[in-house]
Amino acid sequence: MRNKIFQIFVLIVGLHHLPAKSDEFDFSGYARVIGGYLDEKDVEYRGYDDTLNFSPSSLIGLQAEYQFNKNWSVTAQGVLRSDSTTVSGESGLEWLYLTYTPTTNLQIKVGKLRTPFFTMSDFSDVGFAYPWINPPQQVYDTYLFKTFNGIDAIYKFGSDDFDISIEGYYGEESGSIGIGHFKTGFEVDNLVGVIGKLNIENIEFRASRYNGNIALDLKSINQLQDTLENFNFSLSAASLTTQGSAHADQLGVIYDNLDYFFRGEWVKIKTQLDIIPIIQSYYLTVGYNDAPFTYHLTFADSDVEINANQNEIPVGVNVELDQLAQAYNSVFSESAPDSLKTWTLGIRWDVLPNLALKAEVSALEGDEVNNSFFVIPEDTNFNRKTNLYLIGLDWVF
Repeated sequence: MRNKIFQIFVLIVGLHHLPAKSDEFDFSGYARVIGGYLDEKDVEYRGYDDTLNFSPSSLIGLQAEYQFNKNWSVTAQGVLRSDSTTVSGESGLEWLYLTYTPTTNLQIKVGKLRTPFFTMSDFSDVGFAYPWINPPQQVYDTYLFKTFNGIDAIYKFGSDDFDISIEGYYGEESGSIGIGHFKTGFEVDNLVGVIGKLNIENIEFRASRYNGNIALDLKSINQLQDTLENFNFSLSAASLTTQGSAHADQLGVIYDNLDYFFRGEWVKIKTQLDIIPIIQSYYLTVGYNDAPFTYHLTFADSDVEINANQNEIPVGVNVELDQLAQAYNSVFSESAPDSLKTWTLGIRWDVLPNLALKAEVSALEGDEVNNSFFVIPEDTNFNRKTNLYLIGLDWVF
């Protein structure tokens, strides 16, 4: 782990000496080193435990842009993560797209793009761009995918009193995601999204809607479906379908008068797949700027509504049917993202115009019935309440 952090710092220092710009070429980047400690023995949360760990969130991102002329450009961005096994995602190419700007009001992008599900989707890895060490995880670490392949168009207009932007995109994506305790491959096609933003003086409102068709690669569940069909439990088999439509609704608001700020975001995700629960998540943040320091307090919550299963399997008839019923019920319990409430108190110190130091403490309170995002040994009587301490350094260059 220490070698990984050292390699990140060496790479940062080396890149700092490269030429940043030319008339056509622009090179930039960002980096973060995040350390965390969980105040609970024998329990893990998002890659953190009761030892100081720098792996889960530390990363470096590099972006290059080439401007062919005033209308056309190409952009590429790659991210090297210290630990690709956590919820943060894998290292590799994040963006690779062509931009066409026919007018000052219209911009069109084609290629591999960030999926703009949330207010900060485009820069969720750039810690320098927001007050927290990590964006509220109940919203930003759901099972939605971060990138897609397709087309995105933004049209902007306004007056002296307001600015409006309307964004639409269409595409597809495949890869792997985590749904509860399942790690599964997925394919999404006919992904369609519409986003509207309104800016009036110091306040911004955002509303968005996303739809798509999703197919999960869960062979064990498909095999269980076949077994249920063989026993003529057709309703139970149908409830385990791994293909169907999905949609998400999102609302966001930001207010900032340079002294005080408020941020809030809400998202609801629902699919036609009974094995994927309905999830609603939100956060509310208030903060105070006293340059070079920023102080903030955040409450975040995620609530899960598990779909009713269609268990037709009689219990107590024989061992084979009992095992089948247990396997069927376990699919719904293991695919459920858990509910979690957090209070986070943090401070940010802008040491330099492009360098910030941060510290946070989060009080975590999960549902005692579920794991609530924790990794818990079976022989541990953990009440799902603990504290997470984070320190971080964020840099843009």
